[in-house]
Formats: sequence, C-alpha cells, structure tokens
Amino acid sequence: MKRHIAGLACAAMTVLSVPALASTATAQASDPISALRSQFKTGLGVKTVDTTKVRGIAGNAVVAKRTGVFQFGTSGIRASDHTAQLRIKPSDLGLSEESTTDEDSQLTKLFTGMTKPERVVRIKNATYISGGMFGEFLPADKTWLRFDTTAGATGSLSQLVNVAEPSTLKALLAHTTVKRAGTYAGKITLGELHKVSPWFRVSLGTPLDRKNAKVSLSWKLYLGADKLAKRLTTSYPAGSKDAVTVDTSYTGWGSKVTVAAPPADQVAKLSELEFDGKVEPPFTVLNPG
Repeated sequence: MKRHIAGLACAAMTVLSVPALASTATAQASDPISALRSQFKTGLGVKTVDTTKVRGIAGNAVVAKRTGVFQFGTSGIRASDHTAQLRIKPSDLGLSEESTTDEDSQLTKLFTGMTKPERVVRIKNATYISGGMFGEFLPADKTWLRFDTTAGATGSLSQLVNVAEPSTLKALLAHTTVKRAGTYAGKITLGELHKVSPWFRVSLGTPLDRKNAKVSLSWKLYLGADKLAKRLTTSYPAGSKDAVTVDTSYTGWGSKVTVAAPPADQVAKLSELEFDGKVEPPFTVLNPG
C-alpha cells in the first residue's frame, strides 16, 4: 500500500535540532483522526475499490464492484467520482426483447440499466449520475442526471461507511471493541451512523426507518504505519437469512485528484426523466426482516 506522509523526511532530519516539531509529528502519526485531517489539502485525495458480497444459503456471491476517488479540500471531502457495476447479466433478470404493456417496457428498461455501469460524481451537495438504471430514462439529448439526495442506484449496494469523513472515523473508533497493532474492530448501529455521516445518508437514497436504525453493522479497519486507512470491511444483515459484506481498499493517499461536474447542457433534472413512476426502483438492500 503506497502512502505519502507530508514532511516525514524533513521531520526526521530535524528531530535533534527542533524537538518540539519532532514531538508534534509523532503525536499526529499516532492518531488516526489527525492523520486523516493532515490529508485535507485542496486537489489531493485517495483512491478506493469496493467489493460487495451477499452471503446466503447459496454461499457468498459478489454482487457489485465500485472504483473511484475522493477529492479533498481544506476542510474534508470536497468531491467524489465512483463507477459501480452490478454483477448481473440480462439473462439473470429474464429480460425479454418484447413487451406488451407500457409497464413491461418500463421494467425492461429498468432491468437493462441494472446490468450497465453507473457513474456517480458528487461535488459538495450536488450529485450527477450517468449510465446504470437512471441512464435508461434520460432524454435523448442528455447523458447525466442531477439527483442530489442519492449516491445512485448502486449507492446502497456499495460501501456505506466512509472513513475519509472525520466524524465517521471518530464514531467508529469510539465503538472499538478489538484493538491490535494497526487494526480496529467493533460494531455501530445504522442509526448512530446516520447521525454522523453525510455519506451514509446520501448512500441510502431513502429515509432510515426505526427498524433499520437498530440494525448493527460490524466493521474492521486496517491502518498503515501512517495511521491512514488501507482497508475497511463492513457487514450487516439484509433479510432474515442473508448478510451483506463490503470490502474496501484505500490507495494513493495524498495523490492528485481532479473531479469536475459534467457540462451543464448534458445534465437533466428529475422532472425530465422519461419515467411514469409506476415501477419503483430499488434504492436500498437494507431489510433486516
């Protein structure tokens, strides 16, 4: 895992002549939250890869993979750009080339979109979605949809926990039940996560009801020598017998990252979607049963 620690060489060379600075560097290196905040510099960021599996009576099955980046500003995450692909084939959904009703046609388009990659760009509080399920309902002259209250149809099927958010990282560490060298583990309820994490709230795409708020999410965080996240695994129930596990890797902390909004003339509004509302798209897999 590649890591970039600003000022490490300088601190090592001046450890004898400037003991105060050396002491500060050591204190920051021992604190994961301070280490994270040290990365908050405009135009820098981190790369991520999520792999989502569902465990059930048929064993473990990979259902989604997402890759992307977080771009930082001086106060935290400024933007993100992720592309997710559900591991679904048209044949898995029983897609038919012919439809007899408008509702059948809507379902066909919905399912077809689920088999295609979905790209989600989020800049501050604005979300832009291209491809995937929503892409099937865009006007012919548009390639993006602005939908600020969701991280896309694949958001709830990817990593719900964002350890690049100081508030989320702090909440996880406060619920640590196992701590070893470079490894932390524990549990947190979805309700607690909902209170502290903007990323979690937008990833759900729908309100969190009382039943799901009580669901416990298990997590395990692996840190590098620089105290920055290199891997996070999370797991929570989905249905009475199934469980969702998401494994995320983090690379390239401190690398240059650029995330830009799509051209305005390519962006459609929700009101422009060619969707009659009779078929409700699945936004979340959370359902403890």
